[in-house]
Amino acid sequence: MSKKYMNYVGEILTDVEYHGLGKPKNFMEVHMEVELPFRLYCRTHEDDWEEVTEEERAVLVENLEDKKSKYSKSDYRYYKLDFQLASLEAL
Repeated sequence: MSKKYMNYVGEILTDVEYHGLGKPKNFMEVHMEVELPFRLYCRTHEDDWEEVTEEERAVLVENLEDKKSKYSKSDYRYYKLDFQLASLEAL
């Protein structure tokens, strides 16, 4: 029996986007282990998550790690991808 994982597919906003949209409902702040010059917010709807198999997870992790390697740690996109990897238990 294959293990199932939850993959976050919802929207991730920077603090500029979040405040620019008037602090939309159903978003929560993402807490990171490092201090960042910005904040990230993720949407919390039930449909922001999808169940994936081990095989699907492996492909997703590989693709996300490849994308993440193209950004520096000063780029917010690096941390958006980091959050998605964490959702797949890949960190």
